[in-house]
Amino acid sequence: MAANEHKNLLDANRHNPLGYEGAANETVLSKGAGTSAEARDGLLQWAARSTMGVTNYKMQGYTVGTTNFQYGEDVADNKSPFIMDVDYGASTVAGGSLAPMNMFRIGQSCIVPEDATLDSITGWVSSNGGNDITIAICSFVVDPSSTANVVPTVISEFTVAGKSNNSLLVSIGIDSIGVNILKSNIIFPMIKEAVAGSNLFMNLTLQTVTF
Repeated sequence: MAANEHKNLLDANRHNPLGYEGAANETVLSKGAGTSAEARDGLLQWAARSTMGVTNYKMQGYTVGTTNFQYGEDVADNKSPFIMDVDYGASTVAGGSLAPMNMFRIGQSCIVPEDATLDSITGWVSSNGGNDITIAICSFVVDPSSTANVVPTVISEFTVAGKSNNSLLVSIGIDSIGVNILKSNIIFPMIKEAVAGSNLFMNLTLQTVTF
């Protein structure tokens, strides 16, 4: 009988993992929970890649809409973190800029802990007006040696119409966004209204994946 050389096989002579050919795209080989006390008898299974390496970021806030973008209050303000009544001074993200101190201290800002890709945004928005509401999810790259203002990068921007009743929710469901975010970037939301004056509320979850 020939000697078992399996452990020494070259890459070109190896076979794919069990079930590889029949597995769906965008899946990862994993192992089920099993039943043994040692937790080693789980069966191999192909799980959706979107369920692994996932981080969720909650962004919730409210404001009276203006035609300029608004962002969240400083953490030192007793209205933080939910109220978004700081005027960005522009109706487009590209039209304004912010100092690093502003970004770092926004009550709703989140620091990304690893290189990741924004995959989806899910949630709800409401308004007691019927105007268009635009939400921009922005990213800010920190330069620790500079105090200069920086124009945030838009990683997702979307518009929905209010239903003239804060009890009527507007669904947000954006999938497969695919925008990369670097470790230590600061992400945060801004909001505006096509015609000022409505009471706006938003409650969103951003999901990032790392592979």
